[in-house]
Amino acid sequence: MKKIVLMLIFMLLYSCKKEVKNPYFVSDEIYNKIIEGTDIIHQEISESDRLFYVLNRYDTLIIMSVKYENVIKPTFMIKKEGTFYTDCCKIIITKPYNPSFKIIKTPNRLKQNDVSEYLDFYNGNDYQKGVMYKIKDLNHLELIRKGDLRKYFYPIKEYNLPVIKPPKEYLGKPYKK
Repeated sequence: MKKIVLMLIFMLLYSCKKEVKNPYFVSDEIYNKIIEGTDIIHQEISESDRLFYVLNRYDTLIIMSVKYENVIKPTFMIKKEGTFYTDCCKIIITKPYNPSFKIIKTPNRLKQNDVSEYLDFYNGNDYQKGVMYKIKDLNHLELIRKGDLRKYFYPIKEYNLPVIKPPKEYLGKPYKK
C-alpha cells in the first residue's frame, strides 16, 4: 500500500509539467527581446501601434511597428511564418531571409492563417519604424538602432515581383464584387 501511494505521488509530481513561456523561439532571450522591443516602441516611438512584424535578416532581428497590416514595404510582400498575441498587440513572425541563426522552433505554436490576405485601407502616413538587434548568438542580442528604419529597407531580388497589368476589358471600369 505504501508503494502504491508513493508511486501515485511520484506520478502526480511527474505529470505537473513546467509551463512553457516561449513556445515560438529557440531561445528565451529572443522572445524577451521581442517583448522588450515592443515595449520600447510603445514608450519611445509610436504609442498607438498595436501590430508588429518580426523580421530576421542575416544576423539582424528587426521588430517593426505598423498601423496597418500588409500595407507598407516589406510587410505586404514578405512571407509570413505565423502570429502570436501578447496582452496589448499582435506580433507577426516573417520568414527569415538568409539567417545566420535559426530562431524559430520547429514545431512551434505560431497561429497559421491569422494574417490578413488583403490590403487594409491605407492613408499613406505609415513608414518603417521600430528597433533592430544584432544577434551575436542565440542568448546575446545587442540593440543597434531604434526609431526610423526606412534607410535599411531596400529591394531584395527574391521579393521583387513584376507588376501584372489587368486585361484590356477591365481598364477604366470600376471594381465590382
